[in-house]
Formats: sequence, C-alpha cells, structure tokens
Amino acid sequence: MEPKSFVDSAVIILVATAFAVAIFRRFGLGSVLGLLVAGIFIGPHTPGPTVTNQVEDVRHFTELGVVLLLFVIGLEMHPRRLWSLRRSMFGLGTLQILLSGGVMALYLHLFEPRWGIDLLAGLTLALSSTAFVIQILQERGEIASPHGQITFAILLMQDLAVVPLLALVPILGDTGALSADVPILHQVLIVISAVGLVIATGHYLIPWVLDLLARQNNREAFFLVALAAVFAAAWAMDEAGMSMALGAFLMGVALSGSRYNLQIEAAIEPHKGLLMSLFFVAVGMSVDIGALAADPLVFLRHVLIIVAIKIAVLYALCRAFGETRQTATRVAFILSQ
Repeated sequence: MEPKSFVDSAVIILVATAFAVAIFRRFGLGSVLGLLVAGIFIGPHTPGPTVTNQVEDVRHFTELGVVLLLFVIGLEMHPRRLWSLRRSMFGLGTLQILLSGGVMALYLHLFEPRWGIDLLAGLTLALSSTAFVIQILQERGEIASPHGQITFAILLMQDLAVVPLLALVPILGDTGALSADVPILHQVLIVISAVGLVIATGHYLIPWVLDLLARQNNREAFFLVALAAVFAAAWAMDEAGMSMALGAFLMGVALSGSRYNLQIEAAIEPHKGLLMSLFFVAVGMSVDIGALAADPLVFLRHVLIIVAIKIAVLYALCRAFGETRQTATRVAFILSQ
C-alpha cells in the first residue's frame, strides 16, 4: 500500500525512523541499525505502509548524504595528516583487498567452479561500505583514534581499487577483452586528470570565490557555492569511473587549508545528517526479506563464513603491521561487513 501524497510518505518515514532510532539507541545498538530496520519495515518487500516502490531511485538520491559525509571528513583531514596514512592505505589496504579477495575466491570456487567469476566476486566482497563504517566511527567519536585512522585509510584504498576492479570485469567475467573504445591506459589518464582538476579547483578557485562572497556578506551564495563544489567534484569522479564519495573527499582535503573550512563544515553538517539518515533507510527498503527467508540457512552460512574470512585476514594483517591486539580486533570487526 503506497501513500497518497508526499506528506504521507514524509510522515511514515519520520515516525518509523524516530521510533526505531530511539529504541535501538536505548539498547546501545546504534542509530544506523535502527535506520536500516525502519527502512525494512516501510519498504516494498514487507506488509504494511510502503513509502515507494522506486527504491533504487530513492537510494541513488540519498547517496548524496555519503558524498557530504566524505566531504566533511576531508575538511578535517589536512594533506599532511593524509600523507601520514600512506603506509596503512597503500600497504595494509592493498594487501587486505588482495588476500581477502583471494581467500574468498577459494571459498566461492566450491560452489561456482569458474576462477574468473570467483576472483571477481571475492575481490568485490573484500570491499566494505564506506558510509556504514564512517557513520559508526563518527557516532562513537572514534574517527581520530588509532583504529579509526587505520580503518579510514583502508576504506580510501578500497575506493581507489574500484577502477582496476572495473577494468577486470570484462576479463574475469568471461566477456572477452577490454573494450577497445576505452583502453586501460586511457582510463588511468582520465582518473589522474579528474583528480588533478578536483584538487586544483578546490585549492585555488573555490577559496577565491568564497573569499569574494564572504566580503560581500552573501551567506546564501557562500553556501550554494560550497555545495556546488562538492557535487561537481563528486560528478567529475563519477564520470571518470571512480567513487563520487572519493571526489567529495578530495574536494574536502583541498579546502581543509582554507580559512573558511569551519564555516563550510557548519553549513554542510545539518544537510549531511539528514541525507545520511535517509540513505540508510533507503538501503533497508531495498532488502528483500522474502528472498532471504526462502533459504535462510544457506544465506546465514555464506554470510558467517565470508565475514569470518574478512575478520581473520584483517586481524592478521594489522598484527603483521605492528598494531596492538585491541586495534587489530576493532579494525577487523568494523571492516568485516
């Protein structure tokens, strides 16, 4: 049963999310899980009131919340601080993707005896949800902690790994060679150009425009220019085949040295929180309970084994990189989803 108007949809979403978040936070389960459960109950795959059947469109729109989230993180991440994470990012992050993907490919080979498909699926499952992890770290105030910094560095590497993974799809997916229209070298050049354009724009052009608007005391235009810069960076990286969130993060890093970074963050923060909440609700709405209930034991077995593989690999790698047991355990469990 779909609501008759936009107001009906808004009321259903607000009531369901407020109720779920209040209960889940009361029992220490976090607001993210509450939002996901609220989305499941008001989604099209469960009986009762349904906000919309066009869940995919809603989810694409609410991904703007993830974009704003990574932008705000970037504003707090000075380039020097980012450079200090290079060992965790390129070393630990790369090994995590390769080892987790390889072990899961071996497991999946038991059910799908085609190595190309198994390896592609394994490498994909080696990645984690940036939105989910960062939101939890922010809620707990752990983004600047040792395990929070390592987790963030690995997530950045996972975002960068999207391009080579996409390039492997036509090869490992048994669909032939890479398209001659877009050779891999061309893709790499496009990505490098997009990254350079985003950083240069954020470092030189946007601060100059914001400074001009601040002198005119034009607050509305100041906010709109900042917002436009974020979405333009996200769009540029999306066109280059990368993550929109990565583009927003790079714009945030470029603007982190601006004297207006605190004003920008204060203007963006409220909108980020609202869209992030709607994003998790949309993800919950896309969960098909009927499909999972059709064979729950098989579903549960695969989930537990895949998560266990990621935990074991992440813990072992963190220990090999000299991290404490406590840090390694926290990184392993928060990135295992």
